[in-house]
Amino acid sequence: MEQAIESKRKQRNKKNTSGNRLFLILLAVCFALYLISRIFGAFSNTYATEPAVHVTVNDSFTATGWFFRDETTIEGSSSGSVKHIVYSGERVQKNAALAAVYTDEQALALSREIEPLENRIELLDAALQAASDGSDTAQLDQMITLSIQQMAAQAKEGTGSALSSSADSLRTLSLRHESANIDSVAISAERDALATEISSLEQQLSGSTTELTAPASGYFSEIVDGYESLLTPASLEDITLEGFRALIETPEPVDASQMLGKIIQGFTWYLACEVPAAQADRLSVGQSLRVNFTQASLESPVTVYSVVKERGSDTALVVLEGTEFNSEMVSMREQPVEIILATYTGLKVPKSAVRIVETTDSEGNVVQDIGVYILSGGVQKFKIIDTLFETEDYYVVEQSATNADMLVEQDQIIVSGRNLQNNMVVRT
Repeated sequence: MEQAIESKRKQRNKKNTSGNRLFLILLAVCFALYLISRIFGAFSNTYATEPAVHVTVNDSFTATGWFFRDETTIEGSSSGSVKHIVYSGERVQKNAALAAVYTDEQALALSREIEPLENRIELLDAALQAASDGSDTAQLDQMITLSIQQMAAQAKEGTGSALSSSADSLRTLSLRHESANIDSVAISAERDALATEISSLEQQLSGSTTELTAPASGYFSEIVDGYESLLTPASLEDITLEGFRALIETPEPVDASQMLGKIIQGFTWYLACEVPAAQADRLSVGQSLRVNFTQASLESPVTVYSVVKERGSDTALVVLEGTEFNSEMVSMREQPVEIILATYTGLKVPKSAVRIVETTDSEGNVVQDIGVYILSGGVQKFKIIDTLFETEDYYVVEQSATNADMLVEQDQIIVSGRNLQNNMVVRT
């Protein structure tokens, strides 16, 4: 009996000894692997870098803006027997002719016959004038080039009347350039014949035409959208968020066929936007901002006219006032916009690269410096940063032209790496 017990005890001790030996072996293997990884890491390049580059970033938010302006509609058929004299985007004076209205299509057809004849007479008059004037060919060449450039700009802006006038000027310059080859007698005879033809057509049109004129000075627009009497500067007085929503919900019905267009008066306009309350809290009346009309690639300075907040609402109504107006804005009503509070220019620093380093100054005080490590010629260097603006992924930091301890453009920022130390030589 005692022998059996002793045998079991020896077997149990043998198992324990075997288990302990296995544990020690595993521990030794893990330690060896750890040492190998440390040695490998110390002698391998584990540094990822990114160059410090210049960026310009807006502190901004987006919204949908609605234009409130002083607008006057102009009644008159926009099709059929109407011939436009000015087009959308052109500025006109009060009582200036906007369009000619004809009693029927036949009268309109006669008027269209007159226009090319009048243009031809103007061209002939310019030719006769050129024949009698001595012209400097080199100067005319320069003027022709400038006229072509002006026409290209006007075509881009879409200013029809101005483009037509420039085309006439270009024809005149071309005639002056060729004045030596002009037959004055033949031109005078052609001009007289055209004048007689025009006189005959005008007699047939007598009593068949009336003019539509501008009721006020301003920019002409062919677009009438039904908001002209709703979204006015006067409606902004004491406006509420609910009141704004009601105004933009349903425009007044418009019969476009009975409207020639409208006149947008003055240079002051207002842009109303419903924005998150948190963004509205950053604004104050009179604050200077910029608005980027993203669809039109157009930017304009504005000031905050009013900020309307309502208790319990997660949005607010912001009204911006602008005084710069141009032809591109005449067709705008509802526009996606970027409201820009400030713009920052500096160096881009990934957030993952930022470190806090403690140093001791000459007086023994511990100072915490915020900065990044850079890799310069195989040496780690610590550069301090001064943050200007923060985004979700990176900082925009100041670049100093005088402080060698601060980050400069094209410094190779270490965005990942181990054992980062100032002035430490590393294997690359």
